[in-house]
Amino acid sequence: MSDVMVTQGNGLFEMTPRHKANLEVKQKFGGIYKGVEGFRKCWEMIPKVSHVTERIETLHTYLTENPDHMFVELDCAGRRLDNGERFSGIVMEKFEFRDGLISAIVLYWFNIPDFKT
Repeated sequence: MSDVMVTQGNGLFEMTPRHKANLEVKQKFGGIYKGVEGFRKCWEMIPKVSHVTERIETLHTYLTENPDHMFVELDCAGRRLDNGERFSGIVMEKFEFRDGLISAIVLYWFNIPDFKT
């Protein structure tokens, strides 16, 4: 757990069972996926652990003052695996480029249900 921050500001906190449970869920789902194969692996894992994406459409692409950063706004809809509930929401993707290649994509999801894994 070397990547877990153990202090909050100048105070210390005690890791509760809820902290530990949420950390386990994050570690099961999270990670860094490198390259096209990594993207494919991540994309294929999502419908196995949380939901099936039924529709995803690009709404807008936002350029920034820094030409190596770009944001994409997506409208998505899908179905939860645990109970079949349908959902829709907005996903923002932050693209980072280095030497003309994508170096990172960071996702921000809005208005989605709580997923159980």
